[in-house]
Amino acid sequence: MELIDIYDGSRRKTGRTAERSSPLSPGERCLVAHLCLFDSRGELLIQRRSAEKKRYPGCWDLSAGGFVRSGEDSLQAVLRETREELGLKLRAQELSFILTEPFSYVLDDFYFARLDLEPAALSLQREELSAAEFCPAETLCRRLGEGSFVDYSATLMASILAFERARR
Repeated sequence: MELIDIYDGSRRKTGRTAERSSPLSPGERCLVAHLCLFDSRGELLIQRRSAEKKRYPGCWDLSAGGFVRSGEDSLQAVLRETREELGLKLRAQELSFILTEPFSYVLDDFYFARLDLEPAALSLQREELSAAEFCPAETLCRRLGEGSFVDYSATLMASILAFERARR
């Protein structure tokens, strides 16, 4: 059983925890953290979600991510998820916070890192994902538009890509 902390709409902890799959009451939120890992060419490492996943099976997604567990902050969670999903051990100082995007009952935190690596060298968590590859912005936007990518908004993706360009 995976417990998550419950927050209000202003990102204050309510003092309540819940099982990750439990429905939340109106106005309650939980945290999710995502890694956007770019290489020196400005391409984003994307992962293909396992076909067995309940949500977005077989869709392409950002580099790594998942729910923030009770007692964690989003930075700790994104480091943990990156280690679990990709076998990649990053340090907190290698990441930069991009933004928080409210979505449904979730507050999504997005983090940036830059690292050149070969996707084939990653240790993919097979129950979570089936592939990983670097993707140029044009391909990313095309996949987003055609529905083969998790349904992030075009505005969010533009903000993430602008953040990366500003760091080059």
